[in-house]
Amino acid sequence: MNALVRIIPFACSLAAAGTSLGATPDSRDILESANTQAAQVQAALDFCKRDATPVVRALDGLIGAAGLSLPQRDHLRRAYEQAKRDETARIAGIASQKGFAQGACPAATLDTLDKQTPVIVKSLDDMRRGWRQTAAPAPAPVQAADIAPGKYTCYTFDAGQLNYAYTDVVVQKSGQYAVGAKGGSYQLKDGRVSFTGPLSNATGRYAVKQTGVPQLDLVFNGDNRASMTCPRGR
Repeated sequence: MNALVRIIPFACSLAAAGTSLGATPDSRDILESANTQAAQVQAALDFCKRDATPVVRALDGLIGAAGLSLPQRDHLRRAYEQAKRDETARIAGIASQKGFAQGACPAATLDTLDKQTPVIVKSLDDMRRGWRQTAAPAPAPVQAADIAPGKYTCYTFDAGQLNYAYTDVVVQKSGQYAVGAKGGSYQLKDGRVSFTGPLSNATGRYAVKQTGVPQLDLVFNGDNRASMTCPRGR
């Protein structure tokens, strides 16, 4: 029943994002993504009659640390409820196809939920702590020459499921990159990346994570739902 509960990679994506966050446009995008995915996790927990309180409490702590205005909080609340309704409908459809009722989820699904929920809560807590660490001086902006050359393997997230996007971005020296047989150029300014060529419809962020792994995060056509995370291979 992996199609029902798709939260294992969600914890990994939150952990990767949960370092050195501040109240910037980029980090607000991450907050909206966490808000949506937490709603999807709650939908799975509620459907299977598992306690979603720890997830809700951890998300509330993260939103509180972000210092949002009342309209911003209201926007997140409405987005959360909509995402939860959509995911509940998706799960109910799968349950109907598989022939089990709400509250009677398969043992494998319950095991996944029970094991991964604490990991997700910890990831949300790590994001909250990262937000509060922004009083420290910000690092110097990364210049284009500092983007580590190499192959960046890209993944998408579908309701928390990590999926290989069959897209590898090969970053070359001198501001060049390639996707398959097609190439283009990129520019990096203050951590933001813009492209010509096959990724011209994408904007991106570049950072070296605390693990030391360089990573590109891409958003296509300005839609955060159309995004890819691309860590560089070791």
